[in-house]
Amino acid sequence: MRAPDSQSNDPSAPERPEFRRAHLATIFLQAAYPLTTSEVVAQVYNNPTNLELGRKPLSLDSARRAMKRDIDALKACGLIIVPAGKTDDGQALWQVDRAHSFTQGVALSEVDAVILDIACLPLLDDPGFAERDELRLALAKIDRLFDAAASDALTASSERDSKVLVTVRDALNARRALDIVYTTRDGSEKQRRVAPLAFFDVRTILYVVCATVDDAGELVAGSERTYRIDRIQRAQRVDHVAFEIPDGFDLGFFRKLPFQIGPTVATCTFSIPERSLRPFQRVRCGKGTLSPADDGMVWEVEASDIDAAAGWAIANGIAPLAPKELVDAWRSRLEGAMRHG
Repeated sequence: MRAPDSQSNDPSAPERPEFRRAHLATIFLQAAYPLTTSEVVAQVYNNPTNLELGRKPLSLDSARRAMKRDIDALKACGLIIVPAGKTDDGQALWQVDRAHSFTQGVALSEVDAVILDIACLPLLDDPGFAERDELRLALAKIDRLFDAAASDALTASSERDSKVLVTVRDALNARRALDIVYTTRDGSEKQRRVAPLAFFDVRTILYVVCATVDDAGELVAGSERTYRIDRIQRAQRVDHVAFEIPDGFDLGFFRKLPFQIGPTVATCTFSIPERSLRPFQRVRCGKGTLSPADDGMVWEVEASDIDAAAGWAIANGIAPLAPKELVDAWRSRLEGAMRHG
């Protein structure tokens, strides 16, 4: 679903509604909370990495009309997306009607089925995608061609998933609290009662964002923390404590770059050359702040692991400016690569 950079502003690029609709279905199937119209427009209709958007960005009105057509098309396939109220500032919210979606098992056209499968299949074996079993079931229900393979693959996936992941995922879907035992980076164990809010992954390592929750199901303000699934030693669902995900919850605020997992140890500064700005914007996930420089931009961002930040900078073609420890680590990695290259 990605297009070469050279096509990203080509007005003659053909529109590919089947890819767009597969992307729309995927983001709603992954969403842990209702999405605003503006979120959907940004991710699907004005996302420069999508092949069918190899043209100028759509106006909000045009995007809304396209979204309505695509929602109607997905409804015909068994995925029903419905209004879910509005935000405090009046933005419309949308979510999957899980009670009525996929109830009959719709037979897609052969072309539509293949397109949808191609768009979603990479997620099915991605250990960083926590709800791959649910996606398998959804594909099996809306695409009968997928059904036979899905049954075997679903069993294999369930066996791969840890008991902890299954418990956390079930608690999130049921909006029930968890009692967890978590191993911190220093090796100590902590016991907490939390409400799981959303999953995300960093290079196939799966994390869950949780908030502290009391016995009445109230989330403690400002208590949200990120936990590595593989460091949760035990997890037990607390069925008598139900909670709701806050309306203003934004997973993007908690999603981290690979060198940001853990307590912040330094604020790092990088030089971003003009030629690298466009690809860099796609990989920085909105983190840090950018300011103009003579030959591009300067990026300032918090880091939890200096060595990992140096490696990430090399992988993405940017150079560190400060602190000295980061510059030294970056230079050491480069020199080591040259010695062994």
